[in-house]
Amino acid sequence: MVRLPTSKRVTFYAYTFLLSLGVALYLIWGIAFGAWNIFTAQNIGIYALVVIMVVFGAAGMLLYSGD
Repeated sequence: MVRLPTSKRVTFYAYTFLLSLGVALYLIWGIAFGAWNIFTAQNIGIYALVVIMVVFGAAGMLLYSGD
């Protein structure tokens, strides 16, 4: 019999993926465009997206981390 993961575990992994996607976006954007300052006017949009992804990913992981 195959044991499927619980929905809580799947949700935790989804938030983990969101967090890692935000970090990857920050690194890839910084390497590709040499833009590491999140406060410059031309980079504020992409880094606003990065901050939202990282914060929601970390908060979701904290909420769903217990067994």
